[in-house]
Amino acid sequence: MSLYETDFVKWAEEQAALLTQRRFDLLDLEHLIEEVDDLAGRHRDALESYFRVIFIHLLKLTYTKGSREPERAWKRSVENARDEIQFLLEDYPSLQNHIAHLSARAYRKALVKAHKELRDYGDDHEPFPADCPWTIAELLDHEFWPVSN
Repeated sequence: MSLYETDFVKWAEEQAALLTQRRFDLLDLEHLIEEVDDLAGRHRDALESYFRVIFIHLLKLTYTKGSREPERAWKRSVENARDEIQFLLEDYPSLQNHIAHLSARAYRKALVKAHKELRDYGDDHEPFPADCPWTIAELLDHEFWPVSN
């Protein structure tokens, strides 16, 4: 087994040392490429996850027929996710190129999750729209809150 497989931390430290020493001929390029690609994927995954949180709570806020008691917590969760997306986009501007795709995927996942969460509380909510009813600008706007049905 390789060091990459048995002790990732030690492998990463060695790779960093080799890069610092400019010993490129000794680098484990196959695994380095994999890890660098994975780093970008983590940020895309985080962006999608924050969109999913926004969608879940906006769907619940908009379409619930049940108690409005958890509304404050839902809004706080949306605000936190909006902040995190803003930080990600400031730190990694190229993520802008992935917003449309990742938010669409997040919406499809959020439909299922929001339905299950409301159903768990006996909430026979209004039907959710198949396509996202909000624009990206609305989703990221700290002043935007959809009108409930």
